[in-house]
Amino acid sequence: MRRAKTLADPAMPSSSSCPSPPENWRDFSALPRDILLALFSRIPHAVILRSAGLVCASWWRLASAEPALWRHIDLATEEDKIDRLDDAPAEWRAMACAAVDRSAGQCRSFRGRADHDFLAYLADRSPSLRSIHVTSWIYVPQDAFIEGVIKKLPLLERLVVSRGRFGASSSVMRAFLDHCPRLELLDAGGCYNSYVMGRRLRERCERTIKDLRLPQDDPGNCPCCMDYAQEYADEHDD
Repeated sequence: MRRAKTLADPAMPSSSSCPSPPENWRDFSALPRDILLALFSRIPHAVILRSAGLVCASWWRLASAEPALWRHIDLATEEDKIDRLDDAPAEWRAMACAAVDRSAGQCRSFRGRADHDFLAYLADRSPSLRSIHVTSWIYVPQDAFIEGVIKKLPLLERLVVSRGRFGASSSVMRAFLDHCPRLELLDAGGCYNSYVMGRRLRERCERTIKDLRLPQDDPGNCPCCMDYAQEYADEHDD
């Protein structure tokens, strides 16, 4: 009659048959939380989201449940220099939203690719946000930008929009002055603008915002139309 295999049966794998770890081997998953946090703070956020945060359970818990790690989110890449967001990797928005969610409302700065919908998502979940640096091309619709972004960021100090269409209209600039009293830097110099603002409002912006770089006039604008629009804006300026 055939004998049933037991744990002691040499035909079964045993702990003695497994290779022993090298003498200098260390279990990095067991490192103290403060040391892991210091290590993770040196890893790019995109790497944490894609791989480092998935290594083991303890690393996952730190990467997903430690808001301090996500207070200053930086997801900028060389790929941000592409012409349109339509050509960007499909995962960018999911990664950016995940980073904002992990900050648990404590995000103070964001740098990376963005569109208007993401900026609204960021503003809605980051009441302490002080700095935004959009590194990709972006189109900013003025009305939605005022309601969904500007009015929700009273602590905003810096806004950089690298490329795209940024509507620096009278209503947008007035909203910055009224709702973002700490704003010190507004750099949209790499963008194009199809709006005008009254001269008195422009002077007020230049006095209030220390470092102001307004977008360039869109070369496709009709010069005569823009002159008329400027006259109208000046007459109705506050």
